Amino acid sequence: MPQPTPNWQPLSMLPMMTDMVSGMLDEVNTQLQSLRAAQEKPHVLDDYTVGRVLKVYGEQQDFLWVYEGQLARWQKETLSVTQRQQTEQMATQLGQLKPGLSEILEIAEDLKGKTIESILGKSDAELALEILSGQLKPPI
Repeated sequence: MPQPTPNWQPLSMLPMMTDMVSGMLDEVNTQLQSLRAAQEKPHVLDDYTVGRVLKVYGEQQDFLWVYEGQLARWQKETLSVTQRQQTEQMATQLGQLKPGLSEILEIAEDLKGKTIESILGKSDAELALEILSGQLKPPI
């Protein structure tokens, strides 16, 4: 499916977009900490939560090209010192967002089969086998 043409923003929107990207990065880092902690006890998550993480962060990852395109447009303009600093900050943060979003999606994908619903849906024998084989950590 072809990507729609974005509504490119004027340079006057640079401070707002820089703040948006900064906020996204903070939120991605917070979510990463939560998901890393959940890897130790994946049974505390439910299918809906994991599915929502995959949807929301997948959409954010799919939308990064718009931020990158906007940034590239602004970088071609004549910028003040402040604007140059803001575009550099935005470029750095976009570079950090990519691996963060990828890690969130990888962790969430891994957690999909380890939620409380998947645990409750297994027989005692299946659960014991997965725990003994190291595929699943005991819910302690």
